[in-house]
Amino acid sequence: MTMISAKRLGRAIKWLLTGSPAQRRRVRQELARTAAGVFGDFPISDDHKLWRLDQQFFDDFNRISPGNPYSQDRKWVLREYVKLSNDLPGDLAECGCYVGTSAFFMAQASQHGTLYLFDSFQGLSNPDVVDQRTTKDVLPWSAGDLSTDEATLRHNLSRYDSIEVLSGWIPKRFDDVANRHFRVVHIDVDLYEPTRDSLEFFYPRLVQGGVIVMDDYGFATCPGATQAAHEFASRHGVGVLHLATGQGVITKR
Repeated sequence: MTMISAKRLGRAIKWLLTGSPAQRRRVRQELARTAAGVFGDFPISDDHKLWRLDQQFFDDFNRISPGNPYSQDRKWVLREYVKLSNDLPGDLAECGCYVGTSAFFMAQASQHGTLYLFDSFQGLSNPDVVDQRTTKDVLPWSAGDLSTDEATLRHNLSRYDSIEVLSGWIPKRFDDVANRHFRVVHIDVDLYEPTRDSLEFFYPRLVQGGVIVMDDYGFATCPGATQAAHEFASRHGVGVLHLATGQGVITKR
């Protein structure tokens, strides 16, 4: 084992110093994986994924959300769902918008309909007991986390005229769209109660083939959002597709 490790180390040094671009990239990838493994469960995925070559996507993402690369894959997946939905009738909605990064890519991919945005712009509401059921190595949410201002959102989305912002605590503004139907709904509210309320309101208003994409479904930081999704799925006899990105998807069959 030691001899193999020494051999691999020697090859890595050689490739890093004198190797081809592909060999140097492979070494950098392995170094990243090693560093991540040393500090804990922070896996580095496979390299050379084609979506990582979309420079325009990354330029847009970094402009709206500078210094915050952690949700790039989720924004990409959400945009792909919107693209797939363009053959369906209906509008779009997002519950929990923050500075508008997800909304930007939803609007960018959409070819018809209005994108309705719901946010209090006061951060999270008071977490429920279930929202606090995290492990010791997870920082729990507090009221006011993720607060922003509506002006920032509107600035980031200023190039799109198919957006309507409905500010207020969920679900107070839902009645404004009670007569609409939706093809994609994005729920990113982190906590139990607003996730539950969003699912109960929007699922009946999904068109056939429409989807609800839950940003927080598969995260240990959001046990309340996960429980709300499971309870909803059990009550209505629907399935939740758990993506490796941490998102959960419900499709209206």
